[in-house]
Amino acid sequence: MAASNISYPHPVLGNGDDVAIGEISPDVSYEISDEAIHLTVENLTSGHPEIDQMLAAGDAAWHLRIQCSRTYMRENFVATDSEFSARLKGEDYEGIVDVDIAIVAARDIGNYSPAGLHEDYKGEKFQLRAGEVLGIGPTFRFLVDKVYDPLKAPVSSLVRITEGDHKDGPFMLTLDDDLIIVRLSKSDWRDYAGICERVPTVVHSAIVLPALAEAILHIDRHSDTLWGGRLKDLLEATNINPGAPLAAAQEILASPVTRTFSEVNATLDRGEY
Repeated sequence: MAASNISYPHPVLGNGDDVAIGEISPDVSYEISDEAIHLTVENLTSGHPEIDQMLAAGDAAWHLRIQCSRTYMRENFVATDSEFSARLKGEDYEGIVDVDIAIVAARDIGNYSPAGLHEDYKGEKFQLRAGEVLGIGPTFRFLVDKVYDPLKAPVSSLVRITEGDHKDGPFMLTLDDDLIIVRLSKSDWRDYAGICERVPTVVHSAIVLPALAEAILHIDRHSDTLWGGRLKDLLEATNINPGAPLAAAQEILASPVTRTFSEVNATLDRGEY
């Protein structure tokens, strides 16, 4: 989806109705292996005669930003032709990868006033510096899912427990990321740090079980995430019915409540509490 309605100090193609002529709509394709991602972008054109002329003359250029939220990898490329290709290291990317495409000024530009300006800009001329954004296109997204065995991978490959920004209160769940993110309150996080290695089944019962059940409930809305694809594979491989999310989560975690009772009772019997 193209970015829109961002506040720029000058008109930008693709930003709402700033410029009525043209559209940035390239074709993006990719080939993925464990070793590399071969990315190809074709049909790099603005559809705006003046901006395309600036691109041809070298006054403007294409800027491509490729970023991966899972690995925090970010790469930036500049292209001057209507086609672009790059070979990305496979080890640097896993999960959702976003490709943002824009047009930027390659040098300072005076008296910029392209055709098709919104009436709010009519009669105005803009002085742009090198690097200023001239046009924004859609963000393309694809999933890099490395070789994955749903029957061997631990649930920890789907869930990440971290510290939230809230001081206290219930944990918060994020499902639109690569992993299922559980954010504990700051006070709970301190207590969690003291027990997560000592009594892991308690963590499974108190945190992972409800989080996983909620994720299963909403899995169809998040099938394009890394956790969504992997969790679907796991449910299918183990023939678990996702229609009963709480029961499914307990089956995936191998009856965590039962294991918690056994672990706590054994610990009490040893006099460790």
